[in-house]
Amino acid sequence: MGAGASEHRNVQPPRNAASTPAKKDAPAEHRVQVAAARLRVTLDERLGRLTPPQTKALAKEPT
Repeated sequence: MGAGASEHRNVQPPRNAASTPAKKDAPAEHRVQVAAARLRVTLDERLGRLTPPQTKALAKEPT
């Protein structure tokens, strides 16, 4: 590794509009989060684990 190679190891490229979700994708992303919360609640119940209150609240939201 050269002397200049380690200088740029932790540099990340700038974020652009293509890398962030658009406003129209927000409802779809929320539906995914609600579905994931429902799965977590079900799995936690089956495994006898506690589910965080915020996850339970999210799971109760309509899709």
